[in-house]
Formats: sequence, C-alpha cells, structure tokens
Amino acid sequence: MNAANQGTLLPRDFPALLKEIPDPPERLWHVGDLAATHGPAVAIVGSRRCSRYGRDMAFGLAEQVAGRGVTVVSGLAFGVDVAAHRGALSAGGRTVAVMAGGLDRIYPAAHAPLARQIVDSRGALVTEYPPAATPRKHHFPARNRLVSGLCLGVVVVEAAPKSGSLITARMALEQNREVMAVPGMATSALSKGCHRLIRDGAALIETIEDIAEAIGLAWPEEAPHAEPAELDDPVLAAVGAQTTSADAIVSATGLAVDEVLGRLVELEVAGFVTAGGGGYSRRPS
Repeated sequence: MNAANQGTLLPRDFPALLKEIPDPPERLWHVGDLAATHGPAVAIVGSRRCSRYGRDMAFGLAEQVAGRGVTVVSGLAFGVDVAAHRGALSAGGRTVAVMAGGLDRIYPAAHAPLARQIVDSRGALVTEYPPAATPRKHHFPARNRLVSGLCLGVVVVEAAPKSGSLITARMALEQNREVMAVPGMATSALSKGCHRLIRDGAALIETIEDIAEAIGLAWPEEAPHAEPAELDDPVLAAVGAQTTSADAIVSATGLAVDEVLGRLVELEVAGFVTAGGGGYSRRPS
C-alpha cells in the first residue's frame, strides 16, 4: 500500500467498540476510509478451505448485510474471508480487512488487488503491526481479537473443530459480542465447528434477518417516511451538521455503544444522517 496514504491511530481515537475490549492494541496502522470502522459492523469469518456452499453463504450474507449499510469485517484470508469481502463490495458497501502483518506486506500476496479494491471502495485495511512487519504464525490468533472487537457480532461460516475461526468466536464471547454460526451438512467436517457453537448457544444464522435479530438491529427493506417522532430521537439530536464521531454521540446520549450504532444504521437507511469522515453528519432537510 502507498505509504503516503497510511496513518496511525492511538487508543483515544479508536472506534468506540474497539475501546471496549480488554486487550486493545497499542496503536492501529490503517489505510482507507476510517468511517468504515466507526459504524455498525459484523464480522464474517470461516474456513480457508471452504466448500462452495460456505463460499456462497459468506458472499450472500455479506452482500446483503453491506447493502443495509453495515460494514463487513474479515481477515483477507482465502476461503470464507475473501468471499465476505467480495460480497460486501458487490453490494457497493463497506468492508474492513484486519491484517496479521504490516500494510506493506499484504498477505496472502494474491489478495493485493482485492486489498486495493477495498480501499478504493470506501473501506479500510487495519493492523496493529508496523508497515514492514511480516505476518507470523502467532499474529493470526492475536489479529482475531481485533476482527471481533470492531464488531457487534461474529458470524462463523464453516469451521473445522480446530479452526482459527473458533478462536475468533471465543474472543467475541470474551468481548461480550454476539456469536452466530451458519449450519451445514451433518456429514461435513467443515460444519462441526459451527454445529458445536450452535449447541453451545450461538445464534443459528440462515438469513440476514437472523443476524439482525441476534445483534439487535432493524433493517427495513425500504427507507421509512419521516415521522414526527424522529425529531425527538436523542441519537439524531446528537448528530450535527458537521461530522460527529460515534464516541461523541454515545457521550451526548448516555446510551450504550451498540444501541447508538444500531440506531445510526436505521437513521442512515431512513435518510436522516450520512456516514463519512470517521463519523456521522445530519442530512439537510
């Protein structure tokens, strides 16, 4: 990635959800539009050696989620990860790739064109490692806590019993995020991890409506008409004509981060606010 476009974030400037995790990074290196990291997000992760079913499910769920204005987060890996990124891009939505190495070391190298497409499409690449850092084996489990930490919940699409995606799910639980899993064929080894998650209480995901229910978001098919009640909305009232960060909105309303982010999605879909520049601004009436 072009070094001129790279930047760093210190903890005080992290996205609101990432500030909540018990072991945040010391800093984040990033390239792209950071608005993608500040809005509501869902992680979609899974096996690198996924089946066609897993790839299609990841792509379809990501495409529909991103089409509702929710950012899709994944790890740029082969298999489910890349299908999720591509699904979000297909919808013209935002996606964030959390990397296990530096921004100058896109891994796998074959996904460098996809990484550029993510950045060019108002998404972002983020990492806790300096630009020249080479991905190491132990970086990947550490990276997974950031994948879940940026999101309201994690959807696992195909995972073998010892899959790294199950590490992401465990970290999501530790971070008080929603854990969701897509069921598969009973005879498939790639389904065993997901089925175990579901037995242990993960939300069973077949459609994006299941995701919306699990993370507490309402995604209308069409933008609703303005109603007088919108004028008394504390979240809308906290959004100014200039860009207002999610942190500022949380502070102004006194509401929980996930509640504020969920309401911002609804307001954006309804046409009241616009996401961009690391926050939200009121659309002219």
